[in-house]
Amino acid sequence: MPGFDASGPVGRGPGTGWGLGPCGAGARRARGRGRGFGRRSFFGGATWGSNAPTGGPLRGRRASACGSPGDEVLALREARATVMAQKNEKFLFRILNSITDPMAIYDRHYRISLINQALVNLYELPEANVVGRYCYEVFHKRSSMCENCHVREVFQTGETRRREMNVTLPNGQQRYFVIHCYPLRDRDGQVVQAIEHGRDVTEPRNLQHQLKVSEERYRTLVENAREGIFMIDAEQARLTFANRCMGEMLGYAPEEILGRSMFEFMDEEAAAIARAQLEQRQQGIASVYELTLKCRDGSDLVGLVSAAPLKINTTYLGSVGIITDITRRKRTEAELQLAKEFTDKIINGITDHLTVIDPRTYRIVQANNSFLDRVGLEAGAVLGKPCFEIIFKRNLPCHVDGTWCSVQETMRLKQGVVGERMYPDNGGREHILQVATYPLLDTQSEIDLIIRLETDVTEKRQTEADLAFRSRELQRTQHQLETLFEISRQVSSNNSLGELIDSLQEIIQEIFAESDSLFLILDAGCDQFLPLQECAAVVGEPVKRFLLRLEQAGAMGEFIQYLREVSDPQVITMAEHHRLPPFLEGVLDPYLSWFGLPIFVRQVCIGFFFLGSQTSREYLKEDLHFIHALFAQNAGYIRHLVIHEVKMHQSRQQESDNTNHGGIIGNSKKMHEIYELIDLISKSDATVLITGENGTGKELVAQAIHRQSHRHRDPFIVANCSAYSPTLLESELFGHERGAFTGAIRQRKGRIERSHGGTLFLDEIGDISPATQVLLLRFLQDHCFERVGGERPIEADVRVLAATNRDLRRLAEAGQFRDDLYYRLNVISIHLPLLRERREDIPLLAVHFLKKYNLKEGKSVVTFGADAMEALMDYDWPGNVRQLENAVSHAIILAQGDVIRRQHLPRFLRESATTSASTSLAENERYLILRVLQESNWNKHDAAKRLQVSRSTLYSKIRRYGLEKNYKGSFSIQN
Repeated sequence: MPGFDASGPVGRGPGTGWGLGPCGAGARRARGRGRGFGRRSFFGGATWGSNAPTGGPLRGRRASACGSPGDEVLALREARATVMAQKNEKFLFRILNSITDPMAIYDRHYRISLINQALVNLYELPEANVVGRYCYEVFHKRSSMCENCHVREVFQTGETRRREMNVTLPNGQQRYFVIHCYPLRDRDGQVVQAIEHGRDVTEPRNLQHQLKVSEERYRTLVENAREGIFMIDAEQARLTFANRCMGEMLGYAPEEILGRSMFEFMDEEAAAIARAQLEQRQQGIASVYELTLKCRDGSDLVGLVSAAPLKINTTYLGSVGIITDITRRKRTEAELQLAKEFTDKIINGITDHLTVIDPRTYRIVQANNSFLDRVGLEAGAVLGKPCFEIIFKRNLPCHVDGTWCSVQETMRLKQGVVGERMYPDNGGREHILQVATYPLLDTQSEIDLIIRLETDVTEKRQTEADLAFRSRELQRTQHQLETLFEISRQVSSNNSLGELIDSLQEIIQEIFAESDSLFLILDAGCDQFLPLQECAAVVGEPVKRFLLRLEQAGAMGEFIQYLREVSDPQVITMAEHHRLPPFLEGVLDPYLSWFGLPIFVRQVCIGFFFLGSQTSREYLKEDLHFIHALFAQNAGYIRHLVIHEVKMHQSRQQESDNTNHGGIIGNSKKMHEIYELIDLISKSDATVLITGENGTGKELVAQAIHRQSHRHRDPFIVANCSAYSPTLLESELFGHERGAFTGAIRQRKGRIERSHGGTLFLDEIGDISPATQVLLLRFLQDHCFERVGGERPIEADVRVLAATNRDLRRLAEAGQFRDDLYYRLNVISIHLPLLRERREDIPLLAVHFLKKYNLKEGKSVVTFGADAMEALMDYDWPGNVRQLENAVSHAIILAQGDVIRRQHLPRFLRESATTSASTSLAENERYLILRVLQESNWNKHDAAKRLQVSRSTLYSKIRRYGLEKNYKGSFSIQN
């Protein structure tokens, strides 16, 4: 193809110009041939601006020189035309060479007619002349015409051709040219030459390509952007551009929304926002705002719009915006907000003080309202601040100076930590807070945050303290109730006032260890205080000292009168000392703390109880209630024992003629032998073994020995060995420590320890277990023992009297009783006769029991009928004196008048043989009277007194039984 692809030597021929046209070789050849420029002429054989035929003037000039003048004129014209043509050709060359674009002119045979300097330079053509050579030879190194030659097309069609192509230059560089090929016509309109003009558009094309690539990249970026991009005009806010994402957001294709106003996609509220924003765009202000658009399906699109104005100079053309769909984000934000509000409600609903702390900086990242109220600060003043600054008013973390820090401990242990500490509230009041810290772990199981929860346990701890106090009080009350129950159970075993007071003293001493107990008990007539000499020294001595101070103060009578008149059984404490008579204040001076209460029985004061301490102490209200309940429970029994002992004393006084040993009733020879033995052994501390069947009075003998001994002021304690199990008997005898066994709620002294200084009577000694025998033997040897469950040896000065209805000797021989213990017990032996072996004592015993049960039952029976006494005398009494006592008690209960008849006696006496009843009675009565008369040397006055009958009765009896003469009558007693 003709053009500028070929590389070949191109140059101007010798002569002027490019070596083309008349001045070149071609022109010379043309002139030589006489044809002028011919078809090689640049203008196809004619000069510009001349109609002279080519080749004529020279020949005409030469002809005129040789010929006619007409030829000379013609030659002259031709010469002028030639000169003009040469000038035009030079001018043409100058024009062509001044054009920077490469150009070439071809004839119809595709030979090069002319090329400009730009083409020569472009192809670096050699100086050799290329004019007249074929274009395909010069530029394409071909021997034939190129296919699709546009020069050929110009000659064939006569039309201009244009093409773009890459041209490879001699230096290998690729350049892109736009090539135009124009036809040159002669006067007849025939295409005689073709002009080929090329323009290097490599740089513009590259720029255009870059622009296109940039545009395509920009368009790709815009179209593929995940945000909607749009442009609106300045007049109606119509969309002039919208990318695909913008359309998809609204549910349209981009072309469907172009030209539509943005307000079509808004409600009134959104339109108002958009108008306000457009006003800012017109002012040249860019901004970011949220806008809600209506989608095709009616749903709302919440978008974050970033808009900027479009201006050229100062002219506002519209605005461009980027919209990001934040619908889901807004929904998520709304959900998060709801969740946060819900969480805040939960957190702020927690009454405990909650904070969330960053353990790396100790800064508070969250706090609930309860915590803010505690510290008295707003959230802004707390969040982001160090916990030690807000909570403790410190400048450094707690652990810096060694203070325990729950946050630091949680970081160290990686687990929850709970502790308690005192914290002041915003009012300065101290509160007990339970602080619990819990770690929150991240995905790497490292501690991210720490939850700190403060629980105000002030009231809880106070409640717990109160509950603990109440629990102790309840336990104390329970113990006191159990003690009261135990006292009520044991009261019946206290047969004397001394024993009862000693028991009460032990209980009170256990509760009030450092206090003195004062039992001020009035006698039966409420005329004086009982000295309580039969009580232990710990009871009797304080009473003795107190009564002495009363006497020295001359206040004894006033105090007794006060007790007679007092009507309020309430406890009196030191704070209420004004309720006591003034004379008592001086008497109570030795005690720094005290309280007292009157002892009442059926609204009658029978005494007063004081509890005093020589050290200052506070008596609890519960203790006062216990003492009050203790005496309310036992006051009646105290009064009963007081009256009973008075009556017993009176009875003993009345029976002094019939007995020499108090409660032992009998005037037979065998009983007198026993009385003599009692008198002898009472002066000794030797162990005594009393034997005899049940009901013979073994305990009475033991009491008589005690009363006549030097130990009579100390306790006489009875232990019935057959009434307890082996283990319980051991506890009863030796006592037990607290917790020694189930139910041992307190320390308890045993009967041996309570008998210290006095006498211990072991009834039914033959029934004790071998294990207890060993312990008892050790005590008899060493006078030392240990409580059950204890390890400390305790000494006790106790005289032991033992009794049994069994033959211990035979038991020892049979291996059922320790022989060494038997010998220890049988130092002195007293054997009591059966009642049937001393029948003469039956009337005395019957009368004694008649008086006793008259008092007890409130009866006034005065005598036994002959039939009743006959039945008593005839019966063998296997139960001995106790059976007789029960029979008399039965008769008194059933008797309606003042005489006991046979029908009043128990059935076993009524059903006994009656045939010989009168004979037996008479014989026994006769024998009794005769024996008494003989013992009294027939002193009838003395005999009547011993028989407890009047002398007239005795006389009649003597006459009746033939001592003087027979006389029928009844055996009676005198009140």
